Amino acid sequence: MKKIFFATVLLFASFAVLQAQKTEEPKLSYREEGSILPPMRVIDTLRREFKNDYFTNNQNHFFLFMFNPTCGHCIEMAIMMRNHVETFKNNKILFLAGPQMMPYLNSFYEATNIGKTPQIVVGIDSAKTIDKLYAYQSLPQINIYDKQQRLVKSFYGFTSLDSLKMYLP
Repeated sequence: MKKIFFATVLLFASFAVLQAQKTEEPKLSYREEGSILPPMRVIDTLRREFKNDYFTNNQNHFFLFMFNPTCGHCIEMAIMMRNHVETFKNNKILFLAGPQMMPYLNSFYEATNIGKTPQIVVGIDSAKTIDKLYAYQSLPQINIYDKQQRLVKSFYGFTSLDSLKMYLP
């Protein structure tokens, strides 16, 4: 009887050890601070070219604005960034919209005059990066990444210039 009991305990113990070794892979969330920037494929809508490595080879910070070209707050943010682009001169700025927003970009360019600011790229997401990053809160969603491509901070909705300047290197 003692041998059966010992064998049963040993069997359950080995089963518990095997279960402990089967650890699930951590679920990768690109929305949490400290997470990495997912792979991107951006079509620069003004210059009609791909900007794949442009935003991932940073020397300083990368400001990613996920936006809708018909959104009032997004238009206000674009105008503010255009007017203060020199503040962010050593950083990269991308306004990224989903591919379904392409027909509305001409009116966005007209409303913001952002096309005359070469430091700011307005692009279309062709790698579904927005699906991985967007937190489904207010627009625009502004993700700030450091030079190691790690998420430093996310803002939602219209954000003041002073709030963004706090994250300049």
